[in-house]
Amino acid sequence: MMSTLRMDVIVVGGGASGMMAAIAAAKEGCRVCILEHKEMPGKKILATGNGRCNFTNKVQGCECYRGTTPAFVLPALKQFGASDTAAFFLSLGVLPQEKNGYYYPRTMQASAIRNALLEELSVLGVDIHCDIGIRSITKKNGIFY
Repeated sequence: MMSTLRMDVIVVGGGASGMMAAIAAAKEGCRVCILEHKEMPGKKILATGNGRCNFTNKVQGCECYRGTTPAFVLPALKQFGASDTAAFFLSLGVLPQEKNGYYYPRTMQASAIRNALLEELSVLGVDIHCDIGIRSITKKNGIFY
């Protein structure tokens, strides 16, 4: 049983999005914790792009998304687009390689992306707890349990 966590931000899920959210919050000065239900964070990253992990695409826009309102992505892409993503991973030491509009780590190994994210989480002091099954989250007197 895990003890009570006193954090500013708790990210539920340690996938690529969860790790990026935790990094962003920690860079803003928050005490951050990731709760992951699998045995290790970023496990699916290792299978992305047949193990090569294309981490962004040169071509981005509504036409790349399906659904009734594909334009929902535009504000997010304007705030953090392909060049921002490439620069972010470069700042973590991942050299990019562009092929047919897709950006891969130069090593062509998905583990380069996962390891870079894990290292940044460590540097920022983000706590990671794996094998955590979350059944519910409740709020009482302004505190989440």
